[in-house]
Amino acid sequence: MRLKVLDNGHRPLQKVPLGIIRLIVGQVPPPILVMSYRREHFGKYMAPCFHQAMRGSTEWSSFETELFAAFVSNLNRCVY
Repeated sequence: MRLKVLDNGHRPLQKVPLGIIRLIVGQVPPPILVMSYRREHFGKYMAPCFHQAMRGSTEWSSFETELFAAFVSNLNRCVY
């Protein structure tokens, strides 16, 4: 189930970066929409946890992580 408020319920200052992402990528990834909507309740606290989980201690560089994620997304035929 997808909440319609995530498509148009953001504040004006939040819509600017989301619009830029839409122009560059074609769509905003759903996790970004969720974390930016009512950031004070969810995104502000979860962003550091997600960052640590995605970028925490690893032997891979940031570039290698991004390349791997893009490759897997392509295999799964989903937008990265």
